[in-house]
Amino acid sequence: MDTRGIDLSVRVGTKVLRNPIFLGPGPLGRTPVAMRKFADAGCAVVSSKTLTAEPKRGNPLPQTIRRLSCDWMINAAGGPNTGIKAFAGRMEKVRGQIEGSEVLISVAARTIKEFVSLSQQAEAMGADILDLDISCPNATDKGAADSWQKDLNSLFDLIVAVKKAVKVPLWIKCLSAYGNLLEIAKTVEMAGADAVVPLAMIGGLPIDINTGKPILGFKHGVGLATGPPLKYIELKAVADVARVVKIPVIATGGCTTGLDVIEFLMAGARGVQVLTAFMREGTQHVQKMISEMTQFMNEKGWNRAEDLIGLTLKYLPEEPFASWYR
Repeated sequence: MDTRGIDLSVRVGTKVLRNPIFLGPGPLGRTPVAMRKFADAGCAVVSSKTLTAEPKRGNPLPQTIRRLSCDWMINAAGGPNTGIKAFAGRMEKVRGQIEGSEVLISVAARTIKEFVSLSQQAEAMGADILDLDISCPNATDKGAADSWQKDLNSLFDLIVAVKKAVKVPLWIKCLSAYGNLLEIAKTVEMAGADAVVPLAMIGGLPIDINTGKPILGFKHGVGLATGPPLKYIELKAVADVARVVKIPVIATGGCTTGLDVIEFLMAGARGVQVLTAFMREGTQHVQKMISEMTQFMNEKGWNRAEDLIGLTLKYLPEEPFASWYR
């Protein structure tokens, strides 16, 4: 089957990316070398593990449960990372070897001043895109997810401050769990962010049936559930947010195949952050997803991925069915 005429490139703001498949922030980006491997495999954006000013150990073990029924994964890592200075030192040796992909650096902090400092350090180490982690629900220290998305004035001020301090595009991830996803997305846009990443979060409580004890080490016993069953919830979040903002929307959660990517594009996303599927299948899964996309598009007579973006929105009311977010 000849798929040479298929153009998978997508535009996200001022950037034209080679395809809409991104490595999402998480453990697969714990080192620049690991990020480079996914760039070599074909991901258009490769993301770091979220970085903090100082090294963090995260929550007690176990932090993650994989290969549950229906391919769920539940994690409560709590943001373990080497710290931004150590990561920057490693990035200095690798940055020139990451070609054809945009480098996204994710940072987490407790104050606007600290976010600005970390953002400037991320830009200095070679970030093409910046992600502010305001949405880690199981962090060991309170501050990010517990305040920024509940106080939209503070969120607005945070984004404005960081935008003044750096030149690279700024993406903001928003959690549906806070009940006001659409208002958060509007605030992100008004403050000047370059893209919004809605996350349809579902929490879970894994239990050891032999003891009755929670399995995860997080003191509350709960974690963030990810994997294929999340896809349809995330599709709704993407389609809803895409109808209330004009800035690019990036999907995250529940994407496993190239056909899933196409669905997310149709719902209004301009790219999809993938993590759980890559953790399960490895770097070779990137080309499998790309092949699935190109073959399907060829069969249907679609030549450009750009033409698929927002296709489903034409069949939906202009006003999202938003009652589930309240």
